[in-house]
Amino acid sequence: MSILTVYSTIAASEYGLKKDDMYTHAIVHLVKSNDWLSDYEEQKLGERILQSQIDNVNITLQNTSDVTAQKQAADNYLHKYRTYIDTLHADKSVEGSLANLKNKEEIEKSEYEKTLNNISETSKVIMMYELVTVLLIVGAGLAGTSEVTKNKLVAYPGFAVGGAGIIILLLFLFTGVTV
Repeated sequence: MSILTVYSTIAASEYGLKKDDMYTHAIVHLVKSNDWLSDYEEQKLGERILQSQIDNVNITLQNTSDVTAQKQAADNYLHKYRTYIDTLHADKSVEGSLANLKNKEEIEKSEYEKTLNNISETSKVIMMYELVTVLLIVGAGLAGTSEVTKNKLVAYPGFAVGGAGIIILLLFLFTGVTV
């Protein structure tokens, strides 16, 4: 029982370290998701600003007399602004488009949620190993106490509790089922 107690304690510690790493990865995915969402919101705001600039240039063109240099400059601005807006409205395969930014944000958010699920599963494994450790320690303690006191009535619960710990550990190791 002592060897299995040490084993389950070490396994719980290793899974604890793994869980800590998962927390770090979850935070990284959450931060990346928030960054992509910020970029998306920034581009949406930039689109509104560009649209207002296009409207201003159009108003300027309507109010301008027939000066071709000014009209040419205004047309250049309009073309540049419209090209940028077209890029924003492209599909998700175009880098910098709104759909692309939203897609990246959703991917990172999905990875964050998957990592949280993995953390939850790892926590169940840790709790199972800790339960086995407690059962084995209690079983060994009761069995040891019965040996010292020469009282067999204390030994039976010790073997039952320790045996339950061993059974749970073996079930987990061979089937992967947590209690």
